[in-house]
Amino acid sequence: MKKLIAVVTLVLAFSVSAQAQDKKSNFNDAAQKDVAALIEKVTIDQTLKQDMYTLMVSKHEMLAAAKSPADKQKVSDMIEHKILSGVSKEQRKVLTDNPALLKQLSH
Repeated sequence: MKKLIAVVTLVLAFSVSAQAQDKKSNFNDAAQKDVAALIEKVTIDQTLKQDMYTLMVSKHEMLAAAKSPADKQKVSDMIEHKILSGVSKEQRKVLTDNPALLKQLSH
């Protein structure tokens, strides 16, 4: 009986771990798509590219954890502010002139 309980516990633990890794992989893929969309319109250096990737992963994690539409809007507003504050004036102008891209990056 103890062995059965141990086996069931291990199977459940591995299932939870695999699901968490799948979600993280989905966040990474979505973040890469966001950064690729940004690079199509704005020239950024490698450091900013890595920072934006990290920000996009965080964005997707926070949006997935948000409980209400109001929470999601707060996250989107915060991400938009961080994106715009992290780029130069010229890059900011390109982003603000392209609201569809800015919305994709922040939502």
